[in-house]
Amino acid sequence: MTTPQSPDDTAAAGVPPGGRPPEDGVKAAFNLGELRGRQPGSSGVDGPAPTGRESPWVRTWRPPGATRRHPCLVCGHTFRRGDQVYLRYDAEHRLVEVTHHMPHLPCSGLVQQATQTDAQAAADFFRGVDLGDPLPDEVHVTRLMPDDPVLSGPEHARCFVCAHSLRPFESVVICPCDPADPGCRTSAHQDPARGLTCFEDWQPGLEVTRCPMNFQLRKRG
Repeated sequence: MTTPQSPDDTAAAGVPPGGRPPEDGVKAAFNLGELRGRQPGSSGVDGPAPTGRESPWVRTWRPPGATRRHPCLVCGHTFRRGDQVYLRYDAEHRLVEVTHHMPHLPCSGLVQQATQTDAQAAADFFRGVDLGDPLPDEVHVTRLMPDDPVLSGPEHARCFVCAHSLRPFESVVICPCDPADPGCRTSAHQDPARGLTCFEDWQPGLEVTRCPMNFQLRKRG
């Protein structure tokens, strides 16, 4: 059942009260309706928004006129469910810019950035967590600290299972074929506390028999 548009909805789309929308307002009204179908509660007005399961920008998005999809054009990280973002629209309610809007990813320029003290406190916290509750040895999980080589490079490394970019302080399995002596930086999340169990979802038995990059069988020692 379709919910009738309220006066505020029609005004936002350029429709005069009690009348038909002008020609350019038809496109704006369509764009706004499509937007609300994919992102309930959207107003078509610049502002912050949460990232949900059906948000058009989940993982990556394609700006108008672009030929391919992109992560956040400011920080290069993908957009995950739960990420707070800042949305910007044009006059026809088309989404033209999506940027992260969080203290540790202040890409919008409109949120207070986390300080170096905050980052150090986070690092100390996770070191303490790992000392009190060590990461499992059977899968050689690694906590990614901000200076980890996996996080370096011109583009963010991504989990080969979920395709999301890797972020500091997440737990991952590096080189699933031989995590005890990594021969590459191919990584998969294994961070149940964050709901990121990519490695376990990929290999429920926690044993890799075939390389995920070249599909060759592992040599058994």
